[in-house]
Amino acid sequence: MLTIAEHKKKILLTVILVALALNAYTFSLGYSAASQPILEEYANDFSAYYIGAWRLFHNPAQIYAPGNYLPGDYVIEPTPQIFKYTPSFLVFFSPLLALSYQDALNLFNIVQFLSVFASAFFVYKLVKDKNLLLGCIAVIAVLLVPTALSLDARIIFQGYYWGYSMGNAHIIQASLIVGALYFAFAKKPWVCAFLVAVSSFDPRVTLLALPLLVWYSRQTLCKFIIGSIGFIVAFNVPFFFYQNIGLTFLQEEVRGSIISQMYAYDWVPLLSVAVLTLIEVVHIIISKKDLKCILKQAFSRLLM
Repeated sequence: MLTIAEHKKKILLTVILVALALNAYTFSLGYSAASQPILEEYANDFSAYYIGAWRLFHNPAQIYAPGNYLPGDYVIEPTPQIFKYTPSFLVFFSPLLALSYQDALNLFNIVQFLSVFASAFFVYKLVKDKNLLLGCIAVIAVLLVPTALSLDARIIFQGYYWGYSMGNAHIIQASLIVGALYFAFAKKPWVCAFLVAVSSFDPRVTLLALPLLVWYSRQTLCKFIIGSIGFIVAFNVPFFFYQNIGLTFLQEEVRGSIISQMYAYDWVPLLSVAVLTLIEVVHIIISKKDLKCILKQAFSRLLM
């Protein structure tokens, strides 16, 4: 007969497989939509990354310029969007310039979809020893990000659908930050620090994840802090000495000209981190209550 732990494992794995299947269906819808024009005035979000990487090598002083065409720009119709992330993001993105725009977008979306399987593994490792209900909630929140009730998967899973259809990097950012949380939990601070640095192209997610990262890294906190600062500095400081790209990024941040409103895909990493944090808090509270009950029962037996 299966033990309670084995039953729990089977249920959790079943929920993960169902969530991955639903994400795959959402990916098929988003992947098809990515090849079609969605916005009338601008190309999809992926155009900002592609034109930003193009300008990094051909016109670096204009990386954060508006998406209107500049001399030497790669042509993306109708108009490329404005690049808004840290300049280090372009280093990791630049290999995709070897492909045409549409081929690069397709490959990027495939990589993002495959990263969801890594997220599934990380979430499973983080919650397998926690309450089953909490584990299932974590799986659904991270792998599906449901934001509305509808029979249309594009509406139920708006974050992932629009992330795929717009080629937005928040899907892979979610996988990176959940991976960082797992490696902090697994007491591997250097890997955690590296993933934190890579995922920090949108710092909002890093700031939200910081309390849980610190909690999981509490036994290796110095290594985590030193590693995170070291990698972030190594990835970004060189851009202050190359066409003042780093300074331009900071100036645009201060002016608020590269800050945009919240979109559905923004919730993919944000909701993932928020739910994992809340689940950890609930798990700590439950564990403390269980520990108190065990100690109370043991003390009572001693008095009998």
